[in-house]
Amino acid sequence: MPTRNFRPDWRALYHFLRDPKADWKPKFFLVLVVLYLIWPLDLVPDLAPVLGWLDDVGFTALALTYLIYASKKYLAKPENQKLIQIENNQDEV
Repeated sequence: MPTRNFRPDWRALYHFLRDPKADWKPKFFLVLVVLYLIWPLDLVPDLAPVLGWLDDVGFTALALTYLIYASKKYLAKPENQKLIQIENNQDEV
């Protein structure tokens, strides 16, 4: 059985976030989660010792998992893979 790899490909993630043609939903979800972490009002207030942080950790993990999935899906497209390879070749020169 193949194992799932949840480690992000940082270069693909960078290109995904910078590409205006890439899917907007994961980017929007990431912005929402960052705003949720910064916003003083939470579902469970952070004053509760452990429970207050669990919702923050849960939303962050959910957003990162979705973002990694979307960036791998983005990288799976042949035209995006070619762009990243071209950039890798330019970095080596």
